[in-house]
Amino acid sequence: EQMSTIEAIELLQGCTVGIGSWGTPWPDAELLEGCPELKLWEHVAGTVKRMFGEHLEGRDLIIATCAPAIAESVAEITLAQMIIGLRRTLQNGVDNRSGPTRPPANSHTLFQSTVGVVGASEVGRRVVRNLRPFGPRILLYDPFVSASEAQEMGAELVADLMELCRRSDAVTLHTPPLPSTEKLLRAEHFQVMADDAVFINTSRGICLDEQALIAELAKGRLFAFLDVSAPEPAAVDSLLRTLPNVVYTSHLAGGKDGKIGRQAVDDIAAFLAGSFFVTRSHSYGAYAGVDLHRRSALLHQRRCDIVPMADGYQPQTSLSLGKKISVSRSCTWPCQMRFSSAVERS
Repeated sequence: EQMSTIEAIELLQGCTVGIGSWGTPWPDAELLEGCPELKLWEHVAGTVKRMFGEHLEGRDLIIATCAPAIAESVAEITLAQMIIGLRRTLQNGVDNRSGPTRPPANSHTLFQSTVGVVGASEVGRRVVRNLRPFGPRILLYDPFVSASEAQEMGAELVADLMELCRRSDAVTLHTPPLPSTEKLLRAEHFQVMADDAVFINTSRGICLDEQALIAELAKGRLFAFLDVSAPEPAAVDSLLRTLPNVVYTSHLAGGKDGKIGRQAVDDIAAFLAGSFFVTRSHSYGAYAGVDLHRRSALLHQRRCDIVPMADGYQPQTSLSLGKKISVSRSCTWPCQMRFSSAVERS
């Protein structure tokens, strides 16, 4: 049973730190009016965009997100799917059920492959980082990233999405559901992908034309790993559930993970110890809490668009994020938190 806002206010009386997650109350006007002593809200989940508005004007409140820890998990499974897909592991396993089978001729290592990353989001940047040790050619499509920034990440910036799809052995999508990214990938993009190309979507189903993708998958040319769909879950009779060249999973890429609790504990410990300093990062009034040893997505009070950024890169804009970016990272302490709770009393 979910906690109500009234119950959360009762629980958080006298607290300077509050913790919430998926499905819990959040610092809206009602909660903040009932809990005036709150100084830090740790969201043990992803986006915190809805938490910012007029009700925060004049309040000395820091809002932190565990989106960086979630991004690590999503990037991890993306890398795994890419390796399995390019090696044709699943197909070869099925073939071996009926007797001895030779290794597939279209099996490739990452070193032999060109990988296209759509969106320099927090996940997209981590995917690029995770790919680099394997030595593939990495193409990046993001109109808000410069060629030099892409090069610093270890990728080649491609200005045309069609070109990225045409040149890549694997394409992985990392954009949130924004008006500018709705059906970003369409029939023409899937049609120019090479035979045996691997397509991965751990982003959102509405970021592509799903029927166009299904039509191309039905030809047997491509192999897809889809952790999301539109609608979600997919209809019981959707071809995504039955096509042999599709692995359709239950939005598990960015699910509950110990890294999320670890980051939450580290953020709160840094806040309580005063081991970070708060500096104004851009004109919207957002603040980024930065520790000399670790970075945390701690943003301050006023109206702003909060989007964290991967380790080691300076604030910028991005197709995948769309607005100003603040710094973030995942932390090191073992713990797991799920429910809204009182952490520190005055």
